[in-house]
Amino acid sequence: MGLLRRRSTSPQMPATPSIGFTFRPTPDATDRLVSLGATVYVAAEAKVLYVQVFKAACSSMLWAMSQMVGMDPADHGLSTQLHVNRALTIHDTSLHPVPTIDQVSDELRHEALTSSEWMRVAVVRDPYGRFYSGWESRKLLLHHGPWDGYPQPPLSFVDGLLDVGASFRDFARAAHEHRGIWQGDFHFAQQVHVMALDEIDFTDIVATTDLPSLFQRLSERSGRRIDPGRHNEGLGISADDVYDAATAAICEDLFAEDFSRLGFAHRPFTAPRSTMIDAQATAALAMIDERNKRIEDLVAAIGRVEEGEEL
Repeated sequence: MGLLRRRSTSPQMPATPSIGFTFRPTPDATDRLVSLGATVYVAAEAKVLYVQVFKAACSSMLWAMSQMVGMDPADHGLSTQLHVNRALTIHDTSLHPVPTIDQVSDELRHEALTSSEWMRVAVVRDPYGRFYSGWESRKLLLHHGPWDGYPQPPLSFVDGLLDVGASFRDFARAAHEHRGIWQGDFHFAQQVHVMALDEIDFTDIVATTDLPSLFQRLSERSGRRIDPGRHNEGLGISADDVYDAATAAICEDLFAEDFSRLGFAHRPFTAPRSTMIDAQATAALAMIDERNKRIEDLVAAIGRVEEGEEL
């Protein structure tokens, strides 16, 4: 089963939860999931089903799920996938100790999706911050991938200095113009689609701001201390630093269902703050790009060896 396949039919259950609900009664839970596979993790012993939402603390949640089944982070295997730091290798499903729903038995799948004893959880994020974070991690920090080929403007420089805010606002306009391309990518898709909101009877939809309480509850369910830390945090630039009113309107249009169905509120934005990166930081980004390209070369070489080719 693929990661994400859009449904052509209208949803049968127009659920409209709001962020932060916990232990939502689901006596009529049904097994109707068709659009997700390898992003739905099933921890059978603790009876927790987690649906990954990209750019919504998903690295931390995947580490948390591994802790729930007793994996020592030091024992995490060597990933040969294209990840630019060790923390991100937790996304390699071939190494993750918790199976995904397309890897478990039909009986366990049905139980996980329908039983009132299970926690079915997704973590969601304020769309303003998530949209910026997706651009920062994929484009500003030059984590290369298929998005390199999507329509997009170049980064904006002023007197040799990189203007992060202007670059993001230029990108937002391009993403809006080419929304069919950009929102086909998990990092920029609406969260309600990535989490299959109409196909899973969630007991818990938790905002990223409420992660500490979620980790406490996962600790209680698993009988283990769940404290994965924070991963892939970015540069510390906030939405308030980069948004103006026009860019906020673009975000609200691109992620309209996230706002309306997940309970996130529109916020006013006026003049963005200065986010010019000095010459040293700009040079550091160029070095990051060279590092990432070197990682790509190594991963490609390993792939050729695994396929039996000679280097």
